[in-house]
Amino acid sequence: MSYLGTTQTLFVKEVSNEGAYLDGHDLGEVFLPKQEIKHELEAGDSISVFIFLDNANLATATTKKPHAQVGEYALLRVKEINSIGAFLDWGLEKDVLTPFNEQKPRMQEGHSYLVRLYLDNASQRICASNNFNRFLSKDEPQYTHLQEVDLIVAGKTDIGYKVLIEESHFGVVFYNMVFKSLFVGQKLKGYIQKVRDDGKIDVVLEKPGMGKVSDLGETIMQKLKNEGGVIPLGDKSDPEAIKKMFSTSKANYKKAIGGLFKQELIDIEAKSIRLK
Repeated sequence: MSYLGTTQTLFVKEVSNEGAYLDGHDLGEVFLPKQEIKHELEAGDSISVFIFLDNANLATATTKKPHAQVGEYALLRVKEINSIGAFLDWGLEKDVLTPFNEQKPRMQEGHSYLVRLYLDNASQRICASNNFNRFLSKDEPQYTHLQEVDLIVAGKTDIGYKVLIEESHFGVVFYNMVFKSLFVGQKLKGYIQKVRDDGKIDVVLEKPGMGKVSDLGETIMQKLKNEGGVIPLGDKSDPEAIKKMFSTSKANYKKAIGGLFKQELIDIEAKSIRLK
């Protein structure tokens, strides 16, 4: 079975002067224009292509890779707005439409937005939406304390970063728990800190406990080796300087260097550490 809006491997049925006709199974013949063919093709060959509908509603293939496929999230820039919606640059010649009723908030030309691509049931057109609530799970969150989860940064609020958890629920990472730069559309790992009685979810980015300290200790050791054996950050150093260099809190840094000191790997001074 073939699906619009996805990259798939299809077999060549026929090659002509205009391009190649591919076996799209339930989609019928899928046309691959000549300019998309980078090497000689013959009937029976296979090729990886992305499938979409052209302006005549015919299944068409391209060897280009869009920034996202149907069901995926991506940060895309608005190129144009007209009477039916906003057209976003997703890496193909034909831009992807975000209808007005799928815009939350309303989009502005030249701005970039995190969107999810979906297939419109009525038109079978690939569209984009930043009205994420329609894609989220309606089930109560069942995450456990400190469960590792996949996150996508969706935006900023007054209290922290709004994140998509497993593409199923919204959560928040409070600003005072962020020790590295984040941007909308960024994908990263996190940990469930708390699921509140009202269903709101608190998330942290750093691995809790000694596991985090162990990873940080390895990072510090590598940095020491790269810096000639000395780093100008000790147990009395400014928290912001520690955050800038290691994307972690001063508390975690002190635990990590304390562990390295106990292993007799480093010496600690007020404003620096050095290899033994």
